[in-house]
Amino acid sequence: MKAAVLKEYGTLPVYEDYPEPLTHNLNEKLVTPLASSIKRLDIGKAAGTHYTKFDKLPAVMGMDGIAETDDGSKVYALGITGMMAEKAVVDRRSMIKIPAGLSNAMAAAMPNVLMGSDLALTVRGKIQKGDVVLIDGATGATGTMAVQAAKLRGASWVIATGRNQRMLNKLATIGADVTISLKQSDSEIIKQIRQAYKDNPFTIIADYLWGHPAELIFKAIHGVSLEKPVKYLTIGQMAGASIQLSSGILRSQDIFLYGSGDWQLWAKHISPLS
Repeated sequence: MKAAVLKEYGTLPVYEDYPEPLTHNLNEKLVTPLASSIKRLDIGKAAGTHYTKFDKLPAVMGMDGIAETDDGSKVYALGITGMMAEKAVVDRRSMIKIPAGLSNAMAAAMPNVLMGSDLALTVRGKIQKGDVVLIDGATGATGTMAVQAAKLRGASWVIATGRNQRMLNKLATIGADVTISLKQSDSEIIKQIRQAYKDNPFTIIADYLWGHPAELIFKAIHGVSLEKPVKYLTIGQMAGASIQLSSGILRSQDIFLYGSGDWQLWAKHISPLS
């Protein structure tokens, strides 16, 4: 079969022949992939910079995708083997049937966005009706989905930050009650975050940026008396992989810090195909 094969970390996958995968137990199913999205996870794994690695190289790329089963059904599934290939093995217990009318490309692209937004809010954040949610880095695809997911899950107020003013304006029309531009000075950003908390104390922070913007949020939080515990979900690192964080901030405030993004964790929460 043909596949996108990664031979060495830090190089581009190569389109070439690769042995067809085999199933090893009744829970594994051989399928025909139709579409697989290229996510930051895929890019990071190919570069060798992601915290997960392939068991061995060469390896077929594509962590998930849309596939056709032997009965002609279209399903979404996480790949046991790479999904950027003519054949792949998936866990039949985690397959989700694709609704009629949804294109293969759209169906392949949506899960990553939903895992980073709705699943993060529900599984890690345990969002409840009436929660106030601050979404840091809301102008990307996943952040935009998070704004809408938060409102659909019952958030009473949503605060969105980002650098793209055009997208911030759009977010104000689809669920964001307050927007904060990250193109302002640090002092102004801190001031506006504190004011946002004063007006509507947030209980969940969904952070897609980490880096310096996260440092500003922690500084802003450190300057207020929290009315309720705050769940801080670190989901992405678009602005940097590390931050400087004083332990005094965490020791003096009721803040719970959660990581969100392990695909094996998400696999446990995917509704199986009946």
